[in-house]
Amino acid sequence: MELRHLRYFAATAEELNFTRAANRLHISQPAVSRLIKELECELGAQLFTRERFGLRLTAAGEKFLFYARRVLQDCEEGIRAVRENGLNHQKLTIGFISTAMESFLSDALVRLSQERPDIDVTVNEMSPGDQIAALRYRQIDLGFIGNPHDGAGDEFELYVLREVPLVAVLPVRHRLAGRSEICIGELEGDTFIGYLEDKFPGRNRVISTACARAGFRPKFELKAGSLIEVLGMIGTGKGVCLMPSDVAGLPHPNVAFIPLRDPLDPVRLAAAWLPGNTNPALHQLIAILAADCSSDTGRTSR
Repeated sequence: MELRHLRYFAATAEELNFTRAANRLHISQPAVSRLIKELECELGAQLFTRERFGLRLTAAGEKFLFYARRVLQDCEEGIRAVRENGLNHQKLTIGFISTAMESFLSDALVRLSQERPDIDVTVNEMSPGDQIAALRYRQIDLGFIGNPHDGAGDEFELYVLREVPLVAVLPVRHRLAGRSEICIGELEGDTFIGYLEDKFPGRNRVISTACARAGFRPKFELKAGSLIEVLGMIGTGKGVCLMPSDVAGLPHPNVAFIPLRDPLDPVRLAAAWLPGNTNPALHQLIAILAADCSSDTGRTSR
């Protein structure tokens, strides 16, 4: 017995006429009659009585119709479930740093959801260092990395989304916190809050380079593994730091953000993914992100 036997039987039972059933199934009337006869032989029971003006279901036919319809419905639901949740249902896993979600990623994800509601998106807040590792091990499809060439190497496709200036981040009671702008050299002698290298690869080097241009070497006495931790240490008066200006979008009690006069290179934030990743959902999100970038900022590199 095959599914076609059940389909032909159900159509014939609903039409109670071989010719109408054949037209509905787009096959010949003799083929329908033959398959119904095969089904009756296999079941060992008569399913229809042949009458002058058509067919009538027997008691066995009525009972078998109930089960045939249930099997056909289960089959259709199974096919639909596979198509919706398997073949056509795409997944996208993203690692992000908190400033990315606050400044642009949330809007891009809303647009992606509107354009492609069938995509399952999983987002994980991770440090840049953890994102680099997760990309390498294919645990995420997309990451967002600051200063892309620090720690990322040449193994990723990178699309620079924005360039953010560095600012001085000080405790609100710091001697310079009330100023409209300062020079980095005025922070000589202050304790700097640094970053754990495995979490923010290259970020301490950015700070050290900026301070070296101002003529001094920063004292990193404390290091943190997240932006929130850095802000918390600064807010409690444990030190100062140079951070991207978009960090001001995060909770920052008792912290002041002061622009710098020094001509410093901005911090670049780039989307990063493995070159061999062909996930259509990934590239659709990258296209959305790229559309939001100004032409002089967004660019792809390796």
